[in-house]
Amino acid sequence: MTQNQRQINKKRWIIFGVALLLPILLVLLLFVAASQDAKMKKQYEAERASYAENYQKTQSEQLIASDPEARTSSNVKP
Repeated sequence: MTQNQRQINKKRWIIFGVALLLPILLVLLLFVAASQDAKMKKQYEAERASYAENYQKTQSEQLIASDPEARTSSNVKP
Protein backbone atom coordinates (compact mmCIF):
# COMPACT_ATOMS: atom_id res chain seq x y z
CA MET A 1 0.00 0.00 0.00
CA THR A 2 1.28 3.41 -0.84
CA GLN A 3 1.14 6.42 1.44
CA ASN A 4 -1.65 7.97 -0.61
CA GLN A 5 -3.83 4.88 -0.28
CA ARG A 6 -3.28 4.83 3.50
CA GLN A 7 -4.40 8.47 3.76
CA ILE A 8 -7.56 7.72 1.78
CA ASN A 9 -8.26 4.64 3.89
CA LYS A 10 -7.79 6.65 7.10
CA LYS A 11 -10.19 9.32 5.89
CA ARG A 12 -12.79 6.68 5.06
CA TRP A 13 -12.57 5.20 8.56
CA ILE A 14 -12.91 8.63 10.15
CA ILE A 15 -15.95 9.47 8.03
CA PHE A 16 -17.44 6.04 8.77
CA GLY A 17 -16.91 6.52 12.51
CA VAL A 18 -18.52 9.97 12.52
CA ALA A 19 -21.41 8.65 10.44
CA LEU A 20 -22.00 5.93 13.04
CA LEU A 21 -21.85 8.36 15.96
CA LEU A 22 -24.36 10.85 14.55
CA PRO A 23 -27.48 8.65 14.88
CA ILE A 24 -26.39 7.55 18.35
CA LEU A 25 -25.97 11.16 19.46
CA LEU A 26 -29.33 12.11 17.98
CA VAL A 27 -31.10 9.30 19.84
CA LEU A 28 -29.40 10.35 23.09
CA LEU A 29 -30.42 13.95 22.51
CA LEU A 30 -34.03 12.92 21.91
CA PHE A 31 -34.02 10.81 25.07
CA VAL A 32 -32.70 13.69 27.18
CA ALA A 33 -35.23 16.09 25.67
CA ALA A 34 -38.11 13.69 26.37
CA SER A 35 -37.06 13.15 29.97
CA GLN A 36 -36.73 16.90 30.56
CA ASP A 37 -40.15 17.42 29.00
CA ALA A 38 -41.67 14.90 31.41
CA LYS A 39 -40.05 16.65 34.38
CA MET A 40 -41.28 20.05 33.27
CA LYS A 41 -44.79 18.72 32.67
CA LYS A 42 -44.96 17.47 36.27
CA GLN A 43 -43.67 20.80 37.54
CA TYR A 44 -46.23 22.75 35.49
CA GLU A 45 -49.05 20.53 36.74
CA ALA A 46 -48.00 21.15 40.35
CA GLU A 47 -47.85 24.91 39.73
CA ARG A 48 -51.23 24.84 38.03
CA ALA A 49 -52.74 23.02 41.00
CA SER A 50 -51.32 25.54 43.46
CA TYR A 51 -52.59 28.43 41.34
CA ALA A 52 -56.04 26.87 41.20
CA GLU A 53 -56.02 26.40 44.97
CA ASN A 54 -55.02 30.02 45.55
CA TYR A 55 -57.67 31.17 43.10
CA GLN A 56 -60.35 29.18 44.91
CA LYS A 57 -59.25 30.69 48.24
CA THR A 58 -59.41 34.24 46.96
CA GLN A 59 -62.77 33.62 45.28
CA SER A 60 -64.27 32.21 48.46
CA GLU A 61 -62.82 35.10 50.50
CA GLN A 62 -64.28 37.62 48.08
CA LEU A 63 -67.63 35.86 48.16
CA ILE A 64 -67.68 35.93 51.95
CA ALA A 65 -66.61 39.57 52.00
CA SER A 66 -69.34 40.59 49.57
CA ASP A 67 -72.12 38.63 51.32
CA PRO A 68 -73.77 40.82 54.00
CA GLU A 69 -75.17 37.83 55.85
CA ALA A 70 -71.76 36.20 56.07
CA ARG A 71 -70.30 39.32 57.70
CA THR A 72 -72.87 39.24 60.46
CA SER A 73 -72.33 35.56 61.09
CA SER A 74 -70.55 34.64 64.29
CA ASN A 75 -68.23 32.21 62.45
CA VAL A 76 -66.49 34.90 60.41
CA LYS A 77 -64.01 37.18 62.15
CA PRO A 78 -63.94 40.80 60.99
